[in-house]
Formats: sequence, C-alpha cells, structure tokens
Amino acid sequence: MRKNSRGTPLLLRKYYGVMIVGFVLFLGVMAYYSVKFKEKRELAKQEVELEDSVGAANSATEATTEVTSTEEATETTTEEAAQTIGQQISYDGKTKLSWPITGNVILPYSTDETVYFETLDQYRTNPGILIEAKEGASVKAVKQAEVTEVRNSSEYGQTVVMDLGSGYTAMYGQMKDLTVKAGDTVEKGQVIGKVAAPTSYYTLEGTNLYFQMEKDKKSVDPSKYLE
Repeated sequence: MRKNSRGTPLLLRKYYGVMIVGFVLFLGVMAYYSVKFKEKRELAKQEVELEDSVGAANSATEATTEVTSTEEATETTTEEAAQTIGQQISYDGKTKLSWPITGNVILPYSTDETVYFETLDQYRTNPGILIEAKEGASVKAVKQAEVTEVRNSSEYGQTVVMDLGSGYTAMYGQMKDLTVKAGDTVEKGQVIGKVAAPTSYYTLEGTNLYFQMEKDKKSVDPSKYLE
C-alpha cells in the first residue's frame, strides 16, 4: 500500500475526510432542525398564550353575562314586586277617603286665589289644607297605601308621603312619634303617628295637621276626596 510522506495510508485519509464531511453535514442538519424546533416551540407557546388570553376574556365575558343576567333577574323581580304592590294598591279617584283626623279646616285648599296666613302675615296660595287638632292626637291613614317617603322640612315639620295608587299621593305634615317608615304598607284607619306642635310657619294658626293630595304630581283639593 502506498503511503504519504508521514506514513498515513491514502485510503485512510480519504476515509477520515468523508467522516469529517459527514459529521459536518450532520451538525448542519441538527442545527437546522434545532432552529426549526425552537421556532415551532415559540409558535406553540404564542398560540397557548393566545388561547389562554381568549379563554380568560371569554370567562370574563361569561362572568359579566352571568352578573348582568343576575342583575336583570333582580330588576325583573323588583319590577314584578312593584307591579304587584301597584295592583294591590289602587284608587279610582271617586271612592271617598276617611279623614286623617277629626277637626275643622283652619286654612282651605286654594291654588287659584291667595289666602291669608296669619303667622306669616301674608297672602299665599295653599296646595293643601290645615286641619285643627290637639297636640298628641292620633293621625290615621286615609286608605290602604304605601309609605314612599318620610322627611323633615322647616315649614311642615316631620312629614309622611304615601302612594294611594293610580297616580294619587297623600302628604301628612306637622307630625311626631311616627309608627311607619318608607316601604311600609298601611291599611285604611291605621295610626301612622301623632300631631306635633306647629312649626314656626303656623304658630298663630294653632296646632294642626297639614294634609295635601296630588294626582300625577299636581295638587288637587283634598276636601273633594274626603268623606
């Protein structure tokens, strides 16, 4: 066998050369597939993250939908309850109402003409009536109604507002020792409180109950509805 100057057979040199080339090609292929694998893995990670984001968004949407559905159901229930109360409490505007207290009318209802207010020493319109009464006398509901508001004012003192049904409301002013609160349903003749001392607007008129009625938020003459 012919040898080179260093004594290495020529065939062996060729063999090693082929091995080196093959090994280099192998490394190249591995590097290529390694890059492709990394790219695929990164792509897969991005897809998973995207799916997670979409899933989270869907979950949030579903949760919001559930909350909205719950709120709508609650609103529906509230509306149904209000409708039920509205169906139970009604007023035809013709049936006479009982007087909230027995006594003479000190100041009549008058919105077209002014009447004289002695304490204020002036003429004014009067959207309600003042009924003479003793302090501490019981005040009664004029009919079945729902208490919608309890408030205080400088003119009428402690005041109770009731929904009589069908757009009619009643307001009782200058009261104390209330036995009702907003949201209560009262029956005709039920005691709702007592007459208080008159406010500074009515000291000369004497102790009285202020009573006012409205139809669709417009005042009406209570005397036409009381029996």
